[in-house]
Amino acid sequence: MADTRTKRAKDSLSDADKKKVELVLEFKDRFVYKRWIFEREWYRNILFYVGQQWITYEDGSRRWRLKNMPAWVPMPVTNRLASTVNSIRSSVAQVVPAFDARPSKDDEKSVLTAHAADHYLDVILDESGFRGMRRRLASWLTMCGNAFIQTEFDTSPDTGTVFVPGETCAACGTQLKPEEIPQDLRCPNCGSDELNEDAAVGSVIPQGMLRVRCLSPFEVYVDHAVMEMEDQPAVLVVETKPLEIVKQTWNNDDVTSDTDYETGRQYLNSLNNITGSGFSPGLPTSKYGPDNDGGTVTLYRLYCKTHKDYPDGFYAVMSGDQTILEWHEPFPFRFLKTNKPFYPVIHCIYDDVPGRFWGKTPVDDLVPKQRQRNEIESLYQTIVMRCSNPVWLMPTGVQTTPITGDPGIVIRYSGTAGMKPERLQGVDAPESVIKFITQIDQDFEEIANTFAAMKGKQPGSVRAASAIQMLIERGFGRYGSVFDNLEESYERWAVQALELWRQKAVFPRVQAVSKAAGSWQFIEFLGSDLGDVDIRVEAGSTRPKSAAGRQMLLQQMFQMGAINMLDPEQRIKVFEEMGAQSLLPGADADIKVVAEENAKFMAWANQSKDIIADSEMKGIPPLAMTVLLQQTFPLKGNPILDHHPTHLIHHRRFGQSEEFRALPEALQQMYVMHMVYAHYLPMMAEGQIGPMGVALQMVAQEQAPGQAGQNGKPGGGAQKTAGPGAGSNEDGMTSNKGSG
Repeated sequence: MADTRTKRAKDSLSDADKKKVELVLEFKDRFVYKRWIFEREWYRNILFYVGQQWITYEDGSRRWRLKNMPAWVPMPVTNRLASTVNSIRSSVAQVVPAFDARPSKDDEKSVLTAHAADHYLDVILDESGFRGMRRRLASWLTMCGNAFIQTEFDTSPDTGTVFVPGETCAACGTQLKPEEIPQDLRCPNCGSDELNEDAAVGSVIPQGMLRVRCLSPFEVYVDHAVMEMEDQPAVLVVETKPLEIVKQTWNNDDVTSDTDYETGRQYLNSLNNITGSGFSPGLPTSKYGPDNDGGTVTLYRLYCKTHKDYPDGFYAVMSGDQTILEWHEPFPFRFLKTNKPFYPVIHCIYDDVPGRFWGKTPVDDLVPKQRQRNEIESLYQTIVMRCSNPVWLMPTGVQTTPITGDPGIVIRYSGTAGMKPERLQGVDAPESVIKFITQIDQDFEEIANTFAAMKGKQPGSVRAASAIQMLIERGFGRYGSVFDNLEESYERWAVQALELWRQKAVFPRVQAVSKAAGSWQFIEFLGSDLGDVDIRVEAGSTRPKSAAGRQMLLQQMFQMGAINMLDPEQRIKVFEEMGAQSLLPGADADIKVVAEENAKFMAWANQSKDIIADSEMKGIPPLAMTVLLQQTFPLKGNPILDHHPTHLIHHRRFGQSEEFRALPEALQQMYVMHMVYAHYLPMMAEGQIGPMGVALQMVAQEQAPGQAGQNGKPGGGAQKTAGPGAGSNEDGMTSNKGSG
């Protein structure tokens, strides 16, 4: 094998490059061993999914082909496998991980970093294309039982470019381009730290972007004898790209197209042209030859943590014509804090198989059942065609007009001795054939665990939402190991994605973040600002949850007394959990009003801080300053128009923000008094006498002499009597001594 590989290598390669090519091919030969056993079943599952089911496998050529069947044999396909796969895939696609960032150290910086990591993850999820990857992952995972998540930081010009100035040493005049600036920011010539920006030696640098994509099992080559991904001696990713893209990406015009396809690559490339009516056996699909500019290139990406010749590992990219496009030594994918290497390729499996690296899928068990159903259905159709059709008995010597079988046909005949044509009724197909097909359909649901409740059907006479939810939970119990595997895979991906973004995102990302005051602020997220955090996926967050299950849980908590519907925050939370915010009267409009009030208050508070600071310098008493500020307090409540629970909740959320807590105590107290007098007391009054009673009280107060106007508190309205048993104390505050 070594001599063959040497002949394939280019004569122009240096001895160092020849050694690198030999190393890549050595790992390839090692990983290909007996790999075709798994590839043929992955490919077969996809063929069955698209409807190509009358197929057979040739061991000699290692390919699937159509069965050679006589033309009269029916080959029906009622694709129960596809419908079952769609149900399974929908369940897997519903897995949406809830990432939770936790501090890795017991200090303030680590805690603040953990809070900021949630926003960083949002930026990464939006930038990397995680949502589309998750959808494609569900397809490969369901069909083949294996899929891979690859994370890389793309530094191509397609991600956008940024001009970065260079540096000039003020001591010796040495000019440094951006890529030449050392990390210690000292001149490499004289050691001076007096480096000044110099646009003359600047460069246009790609901004870079974190990308995540799903790899099929056909593209990832590993050692089958090693169970864990991180324990692999190396990981080889093989993919096909157009020649012009490869030349542009690596700026190498010497690369040529190739047809270096292994069996798995032939299978994967043939999927481009598979339909329900025909498929190619796995040949390359490009119409261009190896000598044309429009051909394709096979790329080999080899990740190796350590090797006897390279103790610190390496990362290589080689084309199919054995051109080394990239070579990074030592291995570049490492955690910055511990220097521990990691493969940026995560293995996701559907079900574990003891003693085997590759997982399995229920589709492997459904294929024989689908093939059996096709054969029984073909038998049934043959019986109907051959035995169930009526036939005519024609005595010798009888002559008739053509018997076409048309409705109302008139048959004229002539014969002797009373002989005439007679119709012989066909024989019905055995009832056992129909029962057998029905039993096979039931076996599909048993094997895949896709019962009626999971498919949206009414399970018999069950009507209660709680009972239906229990059936759904029981159905998803089969997928417990699947969801656990996905949780672990997503958790490992999040750790790697944050690490790559921390190391390589040198240019900030700007994202609009909603502020508690109702406005928006634009925050810059820079990779170097992200400290050490631990990422976890919330346990159970990947389990699909139905509306019926949430409703049942809320009902149980209400019966237990865990939910107090008199609490405005809990009440609105219940509406939000049920997705019924539209039932809240005017809630959307009130949320907007509250946001405007919060923004108005913050603008007033920022001005008032300066006034308070000046008053302290001038020696003005705090009480006098407070009275003066109360006269300019910007918030005025309306007991009739405001939806008080909504106002209270969003005012309270704003009151817990950092910008509010940074205000002087006097301003915070005024805001709290507004919540009490403008919203809390009217809400309590509405609970006792209703909105109409509050309105009548307001009218009575406006008509009574000396009772109208403000109660002397910031943001308060006509609140003097809040309901039965309520009175006024000496300072104008409302009391509810008799209201309980």
